[in-house]
Amino acid sequence: MLEVLNVLNAHLEQLGLNYEFGQYSKSPPDYPYWVGDYTESDGMTEDGKEIPVIILSGFTRGKFIDLETEKEAIKEHFKMGVSEVVQTDSGKKVSVNIWFLDSMNIPNTENEMDMKRCEIHLQTKIWKGYE
Repeated sequence: MLEVLNVLNAHLEQLGLNYEFGQYSKSPPDYPYWVGDYTESDGMTEDGKEIPVIILSGFTRGKFIDLETEKEAIKEHFKMGVSEVVQTDSGKKVSVNIWFLDSMNIPNTENEMDMKRCEIHLQTKIWKGYE
C-alpha cells in the first residue's frame, strides 16, 4: 500500500493541493486541505492484485466553491486513471493504478457550521506480482 500512497502523494503535489495522509498537521491549516485514508478488501488475489479504495476528505472554512474547484481538479486528473510501475526498496516492481470512483458532500454538524467537507473515493489496483 505504501507504493499507492507515494504515487498519490506525488500526483496531489503536482496539482498543488494541501494534502497529508492520516491527519493534516500544519497549524494553522491552509484551507482547503485534504486528508487521505484507505479501505482494503479481503486481500491479495492469486495473481498478486489488491484493490484498496482511497478516501480523500476535503475541508475548508472558506467558500464551498473553493473545495468544489479542487474536487473537480482531482476528478479531472484521475478520471482516465493514472498508471505507474514503481520499484520497492527490495527491487521488486509494482504496478499502481488509480482512478476517480465517486464523491459526495458531507453535511455540516451543529458544532462546526463554518466547516465545509467533502469526500472523494479513488479506486486503486495494485499488482505486486508484476514481474
